[in-house]
Amino acid sequence: MIKIQKTTDCCGCSACAEICPKQCISLDVDYEGFWYPQINSSICIDCHLCESVCPVLNPGVEHKPLHVYAAINKNDEIRARSASGGVFTIIAEKVIDEGGVVFGVKFDRDWNVIFGYTETKEGLEEFRRSKYVQAWVGESYREVKRFLKEGKKVLFTGLPCQIAGLNLFLKKEYTNLITVDLICEGVPSPKLWRKYLDEEFVVYKKKYRTRTHITSSSSRQNIFIKDISFRNKSLGWSNFSFSLTIAGNSSENSQNIVFPSYINRNSAYMQLMFRYGNLRPICYVCPFKCCKSGSDLTIADYWGISQLHPEMDDDKGTSMVFVNTMRGKKYFDLSKTHYLETSYEESWPFNNVVTSSKKHPKRDYFYSQIDKRQSVIKLMNDISFPFSYKVKKICKEFVKKVIKTIAGDTGVYFIKMHIWDKLKKE
Repeated sequence: MIKIQKTTDCCGCSACAEICPKQCISLDVDYEGFWYPQINSSICIDCHLCESVCPVLNPGVEHKPLHVYAAINKNDEIRARSASGGVFTIIAEKVIDEGGVVFGVKFDRDWNVIFGYTETKEGLEEFRRSKYVQAWVGESYREVKRFLKEGKKVLFTGLPCQIAGLNLFLKKEYTNLITVDLICEGVPSPKLWRKYLDEEFVVYKKKYRTRTHITSSSSRQNIFIKDISFRNKSLGWSNFSFSLTIAGNSSENSQNIVFPSYINRNSAYMQLMFRYGNLRPICYVCPFKCCKSGSDLTIADYWGISQLHPEMDDDKGTSMVFVNTMRGKKYFDLSKTHYLETSYEESWPFNNVVTSSKKHPKRDYFYSQIDKRQSVIKLMNDISFPFSYKVKKICKEFVKKVIKTIAGDTGVYFIKMHIWDKLKKE
């Protein structure tokens, strides 16, 4: 029987729940919003299968990749719709061309992040672009095993912990399985993502109504999220932004509007994540660094490429690719890329290849407050920018007093709104 003594003992890969023959393991959410296994001991038969598939209890072996590349997909359209260099699509299309199945992470109808699979190239669109949330695995491991037993080629793409969990779940090596993991800095909780998105959507609905001249009393106008991008590259790969595409479905004034929230300014969610203030506890002591997952290929953004190999950087996205096995080498078609072979060691200073993310000093305090605060966005900003936000608040109060002294009550509202809006953008 698997027992979780500390939160750092579990990566939430769900392999234990998937393997249990009595289905006595459920994945329950703690107050931070992360999944941990809970066992119904009354029906547990002590088969110890859950322990045998736990990637934390059965860590992989550190190794160096066979090759390391900086790579760019020659297809500019695919690259533009990808988070970095568009390498995932090259691998996935080869598997589909051979009649295979591709597993990846996508949004469901409510914009939760889950695993899914596709057997068509059109279906790959949902798996492109990064999703900075821990994904619900569901029954994906069992579905992978079913396809493998049917003789289909399967590409499974996930985080290192999920690849390690899948490999242990399968219990043996399948020659028709190709695994691709990502260089991961850590995952925020699905609960936090839900809170953030719900609050952000309220703000953007108001902006949408203002821009399309729709009043809140309009019963004919249904406003909804049409698309989410954590890595919008409209301002460049190095200056990516979180963006929501908001749409309305009325017969009048129906249009799509993209609202970007630039990472260096307004995206509270992204700012906190890249300051390592909202990650799963085990991510700060990740046991899957140094290529321990057992994946065939590892892909990531090649951060630092502008300094190391500027000829491979046009600010539209460059991928880093580790070829870990001969099978991985077979499925990474270099002829479809502009590439440069680099070294394993030179990527270390710019990417979390061998080191875990450093825990933010207020990380635990942050999660203790997410159910207590009315605004999770304000809480995020207070953690990420405590000093600057206090200064901004003081400035707002000062401006308010000055405006009231000069303008009185006449027109003061419009003047304040204009100035405050400018302050927010700074």
